[in-house]
Amino acid sequence: MGATRLPARVYRALGVMAEHSAVTRIGLPVFDDATKRYQIQVDFTIDLPSEWKGQGSSPSGVRNTEVVRFDFSRAFPTLPPLVSLRADFSRDHPHLQPWLIDGRPVPCIYDGNITQLLHREGFAAIVNQMATWLENAAFGTLIDPEHGWEPVRRDSYNDWLYADGAELCAYANDNGGYRFVRLGYAICPVESGTRVVIGYAKPSVVRLRQGAVADLFKEDGTAGSNSRIGRSVALVVWPPAFTSDGLSTVCGTYLPETVASTEDLRERAALYGCVAELDRGLKRLKQYLSTSRKPGRCEFAVVLLARRPFKLIGRESSIEVCPYYGTLGIPDMFSEGSATVVRPVAHREVLSRSLLARVSGGEAASPTPRWALIGAGSLGSKLAIHLARAGHGPETVVDDAPVAAHNAARHALLPHDRGVGVWSGMKAKLLAEAICSLGQECTGIVSDAESVLDDKARARNVFSAETWAVINATASPVVRNALAAAGRVSTRVIETSLYSGGALGVVTVEGPERNPNTNDLIAEYYLLVADDPAIAGTLFVGDDSVVRSETGQGCGSLTMTMSDARLSLFAAGIAEYLLSGQYNGLPAKVGQVVIGRLCGNGPSITWHSNTVAPLVELVAQMDSEEWTVRVHQRAAAKMEEEVKRYRQVETGGVLVGRISEQCRTVNIVDTLPAPTDSVRSRHEFRLGKRGLLQGIREYCSRAGWTIYCLGTWHSHLMPSGPSRLDRETAKAVSLARLTPSCFLIHTPAGYRAVLTGAKDQ
Repeated sequence: MGATRLPARVYRALGVMAEHSAVTRIGLPVFDDATKRYQIQVDFTIDLPSEWKGQGSSPSGVRNTEVVRFDFSRAFPTLPPLVSLRADFSRDHPHLQPWLIDGRPVPCIYDGNITQLLHREGFAAIVNQMATWLENAAFGTLIDPEHGWEPVRRDSYNDWLYADGAELCAYANDNGGYRFVRLGYAICPVESGTRVVIGYAKPSVVRLRQGAVADLFKEDGTAGSNSRIGRSVALVVWPPAFTSDGLSTVCGTYLPETVASTEDLRERAALYGCVAELDRGLKRLKQYLSTSRKPGRCEFAVVLLARRPFKLIGRESSIEVCPYYGTLGIPDMFSEGSATVVRPVAHREVLSRSLLARVSGGEAASPTPRWALIGAGSLGSKLAIHLARAGHGPETVVDDAPVAAHNAARHALLPHDRGVGVWSGMKAKLLAEAICSLGQECTGIVSDAESVLDDKARARNVFSAETWAVINATASPVVRNALAAAGRVSTRVIETSLYSGGALGVVTVEGPERNPNTNDLIAEYYLLVADDPAIAGTLFVGDDSVVRSETGQGCGSLTMTMSDARLSLFAAGIAEYLLSGQYNGLPAKVGQVVIGRLCGNGPSITWHSNTVAPLVELVAQMDSEEWTVRVHQRAAAKMEEEVKRYRQVETGGVLVGRISEQCRTVNIVDTLPAPTDSVRSRHEFRLGKRGLLQGIREYCSRAGWTIYCLGTWHSHLMPSGPSRLDRETAKAVSLARLTPSCFLIHTPAGYRAVLTGAKDQ
């Protein structure tokens, strides 16, 4: 080891370092023959308060000037330098790595991959992070209570323990104690000649009753490999909330993980206030193992639960999980006594809803909204999996169709028969199984939605009042009408569909009390599209994307042709919208129609949200049946404006909208003005004929005939029902229509509706 000439790339890094305001000296470089690194001592001066300067250090032990060593390898700047502090730097600080370099503590100066930081922001960022770390260490602010308690660093360990952290922390009652839980593990050799232990602590509590030790402790080799698998126990230990002297056991002392033996483990347990509980647990385990007549060895785990001053980073609990592995000798337990090797391990969360929610940016502790999915096809399956990966999957999936090979083109699930070319099973069941594999409960119902909705008891179980929403991803008018039918569903319905080969997408969200409902909103969607010529041209003109795809000789499937990528573009946007609705709630007073449009052939979609106010609901009789007439806001506003314009006489116009025979509902979405030859008087309104048919055809053609003429409306100056002339006019007009006709009367006391059908003629 000695002074050496620096490579130009390291020399340039020192030039950057010299420009930093906290760097006051850069020592001569020394080349270490053993590590092949250039070691450079750098002085960082910390701006301490005058009182601390006089004492030579801060209360946390950080000096006015700290010497930091940078070890540059020949791979710099591809790889960052190693950074270490003076050998006697206190290890009581947080954000210290669990290892040492030549006996020197290693600071964790960046919450992330430092190599990525170097490549993204340059070497100056590393120098700045080091200066900031020293300043925070001096002032005791390495841990910010607002940010959360920094757990002891364990990400460098090769041994892992999978366990549900929330379930482990739930054991920590105020009394203190210990529990044994089942542990399954695998020992895997690695290329370096060492071994890796991966364990899973199951939530079930184990009672160490008198009996065969082999029932709980066993380790075997695996066929054809050097790996071993075993079963054992994990000892979970936690301190009481207060000692017998009334002192809190909350531990605000931060130490890097240095446990290497059972004696070290007891010292760490004493720091956390649970050494007595640890001793009792180990004593009970030793008594149990001593009853075995068959010698053996097994891995086991100890999990210390430390009480911290405030919540851990990203968690809702102030309990820190500190796990360790050791080897048990049966029947003597610890062959080396207090020197028996115990090693820290990394805690890894098991796959769970709370983990997925946290990683996806949600709140792990937030309640999971209950929702049902109708339609487990391409779009429905992608929405279900997107939301399930965020911890918010559906609890029920309804679909009566099986999967087939052609579904693999766009379905969220993947065929399980590798290389065979066959994919079998029912979509609802397979999708529910996939959601369950993501740590959530889901039931697949193999049935068409109409059958479920027709069975009141069954519908209440699937679509209960506690359900956040029912999402219809079938694009089926039959299902839409079934959902819109009064009394079948008590919760809000959200419908999602794609149109025109994936050029358009729509999400409709019902309003509170299901007003507007899903049928109302699809009528609003057609109205909005008709108002936009560019979108109308896409939706209504020559849509050849829905074709019968041949899936076998004599077999086919009516489907919309598009790539999986295009479908996924829309599915991702819709899923984000649904997640936002689950986190923040659905619109409080209105419904919504959200329209997405593919931007040319590019990879983006523009979304526009439109609110839909509650509708006016009227009841009318036709053919001895009760029908509902639903007046949309646009139609109501136009009629009000017309009535105000002609205050002294009756006036009127033409009604346009949609009719659902299945729901016995008429949707009046808009009105057309009366022809110029119409006659208005105080006692009568006569609709003219000049340009009437042409105006109706032009309007309905612009809407692709998804909206059509329903009948007429006129006003009465006094609150009254339909006159004899009104009824005769209604019958006369209905003779020219194959569908029911609607006639609406606007009065100062509200609307009156008259419907005419075949029996009324």
